[in-house]
Amino acid sequence: MPRLREVGVLGVSGARRSLKGSGGPTVMVVSESPFSRLLMGRELAPSFGLIHAQGVASAGRRLEMGTVPAAVVVDLDSEPRAVSHAFLARLVEKDFQGPRVLVSSRFCPELAEAFSGSCLTHFALARPWRPGMLRSLVESVLGQRAPLRAAAGR
Repeated sequence: MPRLREVGVLGVSGARRSLKGSGGPTVMVVSESPFSRLLMGRELAPSFGLIHAQGVASAGRRLEMGTVPAAVVVDLDSEPRAVSHAFLARLVEKDFQGPRVLVSSRFCPELAEAFSGSCLTHFALARPWRPGMLRSLVESVLGQRAPLRAAAGR
């Protein structure tokens, strides 16, 4: 029976293989909540390489070290509002070109859709979302699929 330490090492190397083997763009998933990161990661994998950041401080350090994801998904519910806003402002200052997908229980589906349709860099997703909606939104904003409305059959 493998020891806990060995399982952890295998998990990390498996994650690295999945990141390299995804073939799709890399998405940074930012949340203080391990459960939220797990849910978002499960929906996005294996279509995308994943970088998990345990909050905006971790995400900021990763970006400072030269990590350049194609998109960033930020859980607004797990951070104080001012901290999330400061992180998003830092992305602008660093000239991050990729889309930012904001996930929050404060959004209603109609507000999220209106917000997403009014901006070229920021997109919103109401929590809870239907299975496949996060992946469809990320695919849409990265130009991998038809626009979200067409993908959702609207």
